[in-house]
Amino acid sequence: MRRVAIESASGRGPAAACGCCAGWGLILKSVAINGFGCFLVVDYVFLAGVVVGVVLAGVGFGAWRRAVFVYRLEGQIPQVLRVISDAASAGLGLKGALESAAALALRPMGDVLRRVLSLSEMVGLTVEEALWRVAGEVPSANFRRFALIVTEAARSGARLPEVLDVAARSFATVVEFRQSVASQLRPYVALFYAVVAVFVVLADVLIYMLLSQLAQLTVSAPAQGVRPVVLERGDLLRVLYISGFINAAVGGLIVGRVVYGSPRAGLVHAGIAAEMVAAGLWAPQWIRF
Repeated sequence: MRRVAIESASGRGPAAACGCCAGWGLILKSVAINGFGCFLVVDYVFLAGVVVGVVLAGVGFGAWRRAVFVYRLEGQIPQVLRVISDAASAGLGLKGALESAAALALRPMGDVLRRVLSLSEMVGLTVEEALWRVAGEVPSANFRRFALIVTEAARSGARLPEVLDVAARSFATVVEFRQSVASQLRPYVALFYAVVAVFVVLADVLIYMLLSQLAQLTVSAPAQGVRPVVLERGDLLRVLYISGFINAAVGGLIVGRVVYGSPRAGLVHAGIAAEMVAAGLWAPQWIRF
């Protein structure tokens, strides 16, 4: 009994031990909240940025894929016209000429022509009707012109090889012009990613270098006079994340309109840029902890 009384009086009894554990628990909880609070903010915003990037890329993927499909398809029209013209000069009919063109290792034009032939054989359409039906399914005005030239030349009984040769030269001129324009516009995609990368680097320098130095200057500033105000890292990260995502979305829409002719197609690049912003602003914080 005397020993228990002495321990209670000296603060080393069971009650004091529980109080000490509770005190240490509060201290550790406070350290964890203060130490990892910014990291949790970055983690949540990083996850939100990943989701935003995936959503943007998913929304624009269909339009981007369609634009790439149309660009490749139209680029193969002159070669297909020459093959059809050569086959017609050899005495083959329109169906045989399309079979010769479909046998070439051209994608996606070979797949489109094979669909024309399958419609002609399975549905019972003529080759001209099947070609015109497929032309209505393909999102390309130049392919519809190609189908119109081929079908009308075959129906009119004109000299098919000569007509197709003239059409091939005309389409070749158009394709060369479009490829020249595309080669001039393609560097803008690289420029867009370069701008995003520079934004991320400058944001990291601001957050993880300049902000800490500004905090040190604030501590050493005299008590009297005007004292600089230091922004919270979490608040600044949110602002930079939001501005980075907005820049990525707007830049992606501009790239899609200029390069692909469809703003929605540029959302694929906007999604990739959003992922770059999220990873670039989050990685230094992760390495630090």
